[in-house]
Amino acid sequence: MPIFRTALSLAFLLVVANPSFAQAISKDYQKNCISEQVAEHKDLKGKTLTEEDFTAYCGCQAEFVAKNASNRQVNELIMNPKIKPEWLKAMELKGMKACVMVDPKMNT
Repeated sequence: MPIFRTALSLAFLLVVANPSFAQAISKDYQKNCISEQVAEHKDLKGKTLTEEDFTAYCGCQAEFVAKNASNRQVNELIMNPKIKPEWLKAMELKGMKACVMVDPKMNT
């Protein structure tokens, strides 16, 4: 019986902790996304883009990743937010399609 209670408690904690994991990943992921986007779009069309220009897009991407990543994947990113595993690259491509539509400036 003690093993069952321990397993049940652990499962409960994982379910309760998942939203806070998503929030943690969103914050760090969004910061990294904005930095990457500013660097990638440096001097695009003769215009210097700022962090503010990518806030909506990166917020959308962070939310997409947090909602679609498994607990293991979220934990992987929380442990090392600067990593870019293959599953994340694939998920970002899917999120990009949805997120470009969120911010009309991204279509120009």
